[in-house]
Amino acid sequence: MSFLCCCFASTPPTDVKAKGRAGGKYSAIVALQDRPNEFQTNLCNAPCASPGCCLITGLCPCCLAGKHRQDSLDTLGNGIQDYVCCQGYVPKCCCCDFPNMCKGSACGLWCESCCCDTLSLSFSRIYVMDKKDLHPDPVDYQIIAFSNCMQMLSCFCHILAMVESSFRELAQIIDMIAEIVERCVSGCMGAQIQLELAHTKSGGPPKVSAAPSAGGAPALAITDGNEKCVVEVANVIVRD
Repeated sequence: MSFLCCCFASTPPTDVKAKGRAGGKYSAIVALQDRPNEFQTNLCNAPCASPGCCLITGLCPCCLAGKHRQDSLDTLGNGIQDYVCCQGYVPKCCCCDFPNMCKGSACGLWCESCCCDTLSLSFSRIYVMDKKDLHPDPVDYQIIAFSNCMQMLSCFCHILAMVESSFRELAQIIDMIAEIVERCVSGCMGAQIQLELAHTKSGGPPKVSAAPSAGGAPALAITDGNEKCVVEVANVIVRD
């Protein structure tokens, strides 16, 4: 897996082509790479730094996603009253006004965590980055880009299986591999968030980068859209 992750670029995105509110949201997320501080550990080292949290989050992401969001809001914000659907990182789309949905709702928080556990973890991670002025690690982008790639490959194989039945077994195998990769990345995210919040609670100083961040999502332009955006540019894992 580590070798495959190295096949993905760690350079930052160079352009945001989305317009309006969506463009503003994505530009703000891309700007995270210029923040002065960094996580206490990157996703690659998170399992060794907090193996228990990594394992539990990977095995039961829906429960731990909710806990990590609640802990993030309690530690860095005003608790549950700061909660909104997707934590405000998904702009309004058609009739769905995500930034204004479920404000301060514990029920909304846990529904999001159960229905979209990996996305919920990703939004919690971005929230921590926002509040603590953290920039992403290049390795983090490579790992998440690999997970995104596996999800898209799984989707492509399932489409092929609809046309040609001989691809069905391949689609199931790729789907299983993609799910395992996603669970591993979810566990790493949970451990990374937990370690960062524990450091904040202990009163420790932020970990300032020795040099400007060289990290970033694969160097792709972010396009506008009602189409699905691969939000590892937004640092979000895309699920099928």
